[in-house]
Amino acid sequence: MANLHGETYMYTFEAVREKAPSASGVYTIFTPRRWVFVGESENIRLSLFRHLNDESARMTRFGPLSFSFELMPPAERVPRRKALIAALEPACAVEEAVSAQA
Repeated sequence: MANLHGETYMYTFEAVREKAPSASGVYTIFTPRRWVFVGESENIRLSLFRHLNDESARMTRFGPLSFSFELMPPAERVPRRKALIAALEPACAVEEAVSAQA
C-alpha cells in the first residue's frame, strides 16, 4: 500500500520522524513479501513510534519493515482500516483473530 502520493518508507525512527505526519489516517507496516499490520490513528507518527518502542512487538520477527499511510478524517479511519484488513490480510491481524477465537 502506498500513501496518496505512492510513497513508502523504511520503518526506522528517523524515517518516522521525518516522513510520518502527526495527523489522522490509516497506516500499514509491511515487508516486500507480506502485509504485517494495518492501523488507524489520530496521530500516525505517534502510533508508529509506539510500535517501534514496543520491544515485545511481534512485527520485528518479519525482518526489515516499511511503512506507508493515507491521511483521512477521523470518521473514515475505522471503515478504511477494516477494508484494508479484509483485502490485505496482514499477518498480525490474522494472528489476533485466531487468538480471539481460541
